[in-house]
Amino acid sequence: MAEIEFTIDTETGKCETQINGIQGSACEKTAQQLRQVLGAPTTDRKTAEFHIKPQTKRRVGSNE
Repeated sequence: MAEIEFTIDTETGKCETQINGIQGSACEKTAQQLRQVLGAPTTDRKTAEFHIKPQTKRRVGSNE
């Protein structure tokens, strides 16, 4: 299940977000939507989960 984690430093007001459970380009699309709401980040790091390529399943069979 996808989730977005927010960590807010109450002394500085710095907000850090981490997107979990979304891979590849779908993660980037979610991050872009967050940027529209929260503004441009000071840093942007891709996690290992971002670099996982979604696997597609091949289906072989006849159309009969």
